[in-house]
Amino acid sequence: MTCDLNLSGEQRQIIDAAAAMLRTEYPVDRRRRWVADDLAAAAAFGMFGLGLPEGDGGAGFSLVEEALVHVLSGRHLVSSGSLATALGARLARAAGHAELADRLVAGEAFVCAGVPAGDSVLLMERGEAAFALVFDNRDFELREVGAALASEESALGHGASVERIPRVSKGVIARSAEPRMLAIADLLVSAQLLGVAEAVRDLAVAYAQVRQQFGQPIGGFQAIKHHCANMAIGAEMLSCQLDMAAIALRDGREDGAFQVAALRRLAPHVALANARLSIQVHGGVGFSAEAAVHHYLKQAHLLSRLGSAADILDLPAPLAPLVRVQERN
Repeated sequence: MTCDLNLSGEQRQIIDAAAAMLRTEYPVDRRRRWVADDLAAAAAFGMFGLGLPEGDGGAGFSLVEEALVHVLSGRHLVSSGSLATALGARLARAAGHAELADRLVAGEAFVCAGVPAGDSVLLMERGEAAFALVFDNRDFELREVGAALASEESALGHGASVERIPRVSKGVIARSAEPRMLAIADLLVSAQLLGVAEAVRDLAVAYAQVRQQFGQPIGGFQAIKHHCANMAIGAEMLSCQLDMAAIALRDGREDGAFQVAALRRLAPHVALANARLSIQVHGGVGFSAEAAVHHYLKQAHLLSRLGSAADILDLPAPLAPLVRVQERN
């Protein structure tokens, strides 16, 4: 298989426009307050309908463009509700709730991310969201939470707010374990994790250039160079796998499920490893409120809990298809 991984002119325009919007509306410094993001600006940009067909109220772009925008969201630590709302619109549309899907795409309603915890659900940065998308291993459900009685839970340090609600059957709007829907969720979660991995790499390199020790920037020391190089390799490896998975899923290739499963397993490992290394490069200041890097570590932990990867051993690999070996006589 051959494919052109260079960005097209249209893709560059989308990325540039998204980057400008995120810099203006979601600067990373806002995370010092850890209040729930107002996702109205993201909705106005069209983030929640980017990959939906125009006939379904979307922008008509492919999964490749949608994934690229979510990488930028990860770089800016945009609330996990950005993932949940985009996926919730898809799930609502597939379940026949077209009106709700249109409201989500237009930013008239929002969805927060949730994870099951026994007989309850933990809601991440609920804010004003009236719905939740609950990620439960290899299936998820869209449910109403607007009137649910919630109790506040302890978050990671001074991280994203967490609320607990009872998990009951009442209020469930749609549920899905459809393979393609799950693959899209894996792709977008992994894309945001890539954004985290790239951002902490850049933060470490920038800090190593200005922090001085023994009369020179710490970036001149071999140990720091190795950390930065390992972060760069990890981010590049994950970026390449994201490209392959997005293209394979977009084009309906036979190895699409394998590529996405590999991506979903790789993404949390790289994002968490890069965040930890970046904190080491920053030293003690990495855990302080003045440094942004610890926020990325918390975000990587949160995103890694949104569902789980498919069993990669059950899927045919692109270069090693599953074939039955005939026994020799």
